[in-house]
Amino acid sequence: MRNETKKTKGLIRCFVLMAILCGVTSLSLSAQSIDLSLKNVTVQEAITALNQSENYSIILNTDEVDLGRRINVSAKNATIDDVLAQVFAGQDVTYVIEGRRISVTKKQPQVAVQPRQQSATVKGFVSDSDGEPLMGAGVMIKGTSNGTITDMDGNFTLTNVSYPVTLVASFIGLSDKEITLNNAAESPCAIVLDADQNYLDEVVVVGYGTQKKVNLTGAVGVVDGKDLALRPVNSAAQALQGADPSLLLTMGNGSVEGSEYSVSIRGNVSINSGSPLILIDGVEGSLGQVNPNDIESVSVLKDASACAIYGAKASAGVILVNTKSGSSGKANITYDGRVSISTNTTSTDFITSSYDYVTLCNEFYEYYKGYGAWTFTEAQIEMMKDRRYDVTEHPDRPWVIPDETGTYQYVYLGNFDWYDFLFKRTRPETEHNISVRGGTDKVKYFVSGRYLYREGLFNNEGEDKYNGFNLRSKIDAKLTNWLTYSNSLAFERQLYTYGGFWEQDGLQGNTGTGILWNFTQNVGPMLTPWNPDGTVNMYPGYMADATSPIFSGRGGPYTDGRNSNKRARNYITMTNRFTFDIVKGLKFIADYTYKRRDNVESYRSLPTANSYDNINKQLYKNPTAGMAPGQFTNGSVYDFYRQKRYYQDGHIANAYFSYNGSFNDHNISATAGGNFDDYYGTTLSVTQKGGLSENLSFIGLTTNEDGFNNIEAASQSISSYRTLGFFARVNYDWKGRYLVELSGRYDGSSRFPKGQRWGFFPSASAGWRISEEPFFQPLKSWWSNAKIRVSYGSLGNQQVSDYYYWDNIKTGSQSILLNGTTKSSYAQATVPVSSDLTWETVITQNLGLDLGFFKNRLNVTADFFIRDTKDMLTKAMTLPSVYGSAAPKTNAADLRTKGYEIAVSWKDGFKLAGKDFTYSVAGSLGDYKTTITKYDNPTNLLSDHYVGKVLGDVWGYTTDGLFATDEEAAAYAAIVNDQIPNKGLYSGKAPNNILMSGDIKYLDLPTVDTDGDGIPDTGDGVINTGDNTLANPGDRRIIGNTKPRYIYSFRGDLQWMGIDFSIFFQGVGKVNWMPNYNCIYFWNTYSYHRPSFIPKNFEEKCWSEEEGADNSKALFPRRRGRMCSSSLQTSDYFMQDASYIRLKNLTVGYTLPLKTKAVEKVRVYFSGENLWYWSPMKKWTDVVDPEVATSNAYGDCSYPYSKIFSFGVNVTF
Repeated sequence: MRNETKKTKGLIRCFVLMAILCGVTSLSLSAQSIDLSLKNVTVQEAITALNQSENYSIILNTDEVDLGRRINVSAKNATIDDVLAQVFAGQDVTYVIEGRRISVTKKQPQVAVQPRQQSATVKGFVSDSDGEPLMGAGVMIKGTSNGTITDMDGNFTLTNVSYPVTLVASFIGLSDKEITLNNAAESPCAIVLDADQNYLDEVVVVGYGTQKKVNLTGAVGVVDGKDLALRPVNSAAQALQGADPSLLLTMGNGSVEGSEYSVSIRGNVSINSGSPLILIDGVEGSLGQVNPNDIESVSVLKDASACAIYGAKASAGVILVNTKSGSSGKANITYDGRVSISTNTTSTDFITSSYDYVTLCNEFYEYYKGYGAWTFTEAQIEMMKDRRYDVTEHPDRPWVIPDETGTYQYVYLGNFDWYDFLFKRTRPETEHNISVRGGTDKVKYFVSGRYLYREGLFNNEGEDKYNGFNLRSKIDAKLTNWLTYSNSLAFERQLYTYGGFWEQDGLQGNTGTGILWNFTQNVGPMLTPWNPDGTVNMYPGYMADATSPIFSGRGGPYTDGRNSNKRARNYITMTNRFTFDIVKGLKFIADYTYKRRDNVESYRSLPTANSYDNINKQLYKNPTAGMAPGQFTNGSVYDFYRQKRYYQDGHIANAYFSYNGSFNDHNISATAGGNFDDYYGTTLSVTQKGGLSENLSFIGLTTNEDGFNNIEAASQSISSYRTLGFFARVNYDWKGRYLVELSGRYDGSSRFPKGQRWGFFPSASAGWRISEEPFFQPLKSWWSNAKIRVSYGSLGNQQVSDYYYWDNIKTGSQSILLNGTTKSSYAQATVPVSSDLTWETVITQNLGLDLGFFKNRLNVTADFFIRDTKDMLTKAMTLPSVYGSAAPKTNAADLRTKGYEIAVSWKDGFKLAGKDFTYSVAGSLGDYKTTITKYDNPTNLLSDHYVGKVLGDVWGYTTDGLFATDEEAAAYAAIVNDQIPNKGLYSGKAPNNILMSGDIKYLDLPTVDTDGDGIPDTGDGVINTGDNTLANPGDRRIIGNTKPRYIYSFRGDLQWMGIDFSIFFQGVGKVNWMPNYNCIYFWNTYSYHRPSFIPKNFEEKCWSEEEGADNSKALFPRRRGRMCSSSLQTSDYFMQDASYIRLKNLTVGYTLPLKTKAVEKVRVYFSGENLWYWSPMKKWTDVVDPEVATSNAYGDCSYPYSKIFSFGVNVTF
């Protein structure tokens, strides 16, 4: 026991129950009507219920009030005095009500009147044990209602005081203190308050239970649901971005579906796969399924010690989402609604002048081919110039006129805004949340529901909409004094509908690319969707080297309007749990969960009607027999109906014992039990050519006159797996000073062959709370808490295919015909499978520090880790070519990840204009680097992994800027062959296919040793890849890394007089992106010669040969068409620094000073999400968001991120 505790053993212990006042009322609080009904509850439970329902703060001494006394409260339209009289009935106490603050003290006995001094004034100063003034501390004269609070300097003044007098001082988080003054000479006085040990006893959700935060020995990050609730986001995945420094969460795109996201904890756990286990109330799920408003807390389990109890599923970490539960007291009804407007985070300011567009495209393409990308005549381009500033069509200058040259039917001269036609620049959203929470000491309940409506990016006939529904309920019923039953039910439905082309962005796996990529080519502002006669402009012509239909033919459905597509997702999860209280401290918990997931996708495609072929001056003539003129089809757009159905059933059972006990100063807790998971799923996809009608779509098996049923394609896949695990965890501490945790899990998985299915994965961790040692006490005045944590453990990774170890046989047809009509068939074995496949093993070492300063107003948490992944599945050594197949995969590779996370927070408050002003700031930083430590690549080929490789490393050519003059370029070309990196340049047409000023200068790095010292000192005159090995990479070097580094966040908030404000920044300090040639928004005319959307500021970033041009700030090289097309080589010149900082959220709210019988609180707010970002990449392009660029989308043509402006209201009834 600490010396300090011994010295204060005889002092009065204080019990403080306080709540933050949510609103200021103009009504008389003592006359406020209260409804409260409680039966057979303790005084302490009654005070808690009064606090939760009415927001009263109550201060009392536990030695003066019997908090365990059983009472009944029945109040209907009662005053606070009436309620307090029932709560403290039979106890010799008195109370004083000051606003929402109630002071309860023992009644003083009546004594004979003694001569006393006249009334006086007492002044004083209240501080903590290190001398820091306490602002807002309460000071009262014991046994009276005379009291006050300290100012921002810790000073106080009490009037009408008679000596001797006993003062009681209190402050949240510190122990109360009494001081007796005998005469005026002792004023002013100083009162010092010491730390309250209970302030540190925050409870954290961990695997199969909870632990006090001060007793944690593993690496666990905690996110409070209140912090998430401040941001009106659409999904929990968005809410958790930047919430913990170990957590990298990236949205795959900005789709209103919100289903695409990736998450990792401490980086890549394997070169194969490995995603964190996400548990929602103990059941595996997706962050996209959780209503952020339902979240109570989130725990991020990072190291093997924290994750070991989950075994094989937790090798990449665990995210525990704990949703809200019921509570004792009257029903608390809350409503949260908002209306929002979203728009792109990036610029959409594209060229809409046909003259500017055509001349720019032609300038680039002429350098490549000797002629323009568009074949308009000089006279026609002059007519475009006449219309250059016509934002809308002028009657005297029509945008579509007859072609007088006779080449085509129409000439297109407009300034049409195709982006505005295809996409919405602003999109509305609405959200409604309602929840009910309450209960008694026997039954507690929580019910919530949400409706979310979002309009997406696509416009007009392609309009996309999202409707989301969430329902969640929780009931906890104490059936007997030894049995508690709990039920949790969650349901979610997502419905996404859209028109236009059925494949949007290529992420659905239906085609390699989607319409978002097709939209970037072969359309310019001179073209219009329709011709003057109302026909669809399908083949506009005027394209050099091509006769492409508009948007490769996929643009037609956006003018036709008959196509309809839908994706519906339904999730239901139900858990039943029984908790048996066997003996004191020992419980047995058993639960069963059923999960069901049903997804249905349907796509209805139709030919584009009324399509016009401007090249042949007629309605499009379809070569398919029986197709009427004007019916456009191709390999992607034709008459078909496709339906894809997926469902999965999951059965999860847990049964375990939980024990908590103490003897003397020894504390022990233990958990032991088993877990069983059983999943079965199937996907069925059927495509039927044709349909009964345009509006009636279903799969029919009736045959046509030729005996065929028009089923074009049909496939089914089935997947199932089971896991069975037995786990145990033991925690021990002595006096809360020395902490030890041992845990382990014995897991079996059906994903491995017999004999290799089972693995045991143990872990151990320890902690030392140095601040509890006697020798630390002199530092307690400013250093409140110090704990060191260490852990070591192993986990298994079973995130491989459900049937990975099975040998497969593939069948197909050959091109050889038998009997002139029938194709011959074949059967072929796939890649052989190793017979000894087993678990990948993840071993983690962690060192952690938890520090608190200045009465825990300043907190620092730091973790340093090393994680080794052993026996990763990869290809075995290279086999002879006569073997006839690729090498089988086996457990043959290792990697190591090193990293750290640091989180710092400060929370404090003071009085401002006589009102409480509270604020907090917090920041976090995390980093990691992963290196291959074992891999069978004897020659160290750079095209494969090799020992020493840092995951994400990019090899590329190095450059020395742009040639300043033609002479410099010619001198370089005379001695250096740069045909490989400059293939796009040399493939152009003479005389422009030579190096000139403004072209990129690639460095011929030293690869030749001329002086015999063994060190290369000169180049070989050829820019190439050498042997493509680590020993001879040619002229390439590591020029960047695609893995995010230095993940950081910063947040701050404050509350004062009903006003609340919060701000949140999030970012990545280092990450690179090399745009491939399909990134048309980035490359524009350097990659494709007819890009649809060219930013207005693009030309000013390009090097120009015009006389007097200022090229000092040019980023892109000489204007050459298609120099960055499929022959594009990776180089440091174009390697992008995609690091960024983003203003993730800013929220301002005001709680109205209103409280009525029906309404307890009303808060209105404004919130902005993704309001601003900065990135070094922005100097190159402001139309590509760095997060989209690095999200593994197809090029940069993905659904864009949105910034969202929201206005909302929170009402509590």
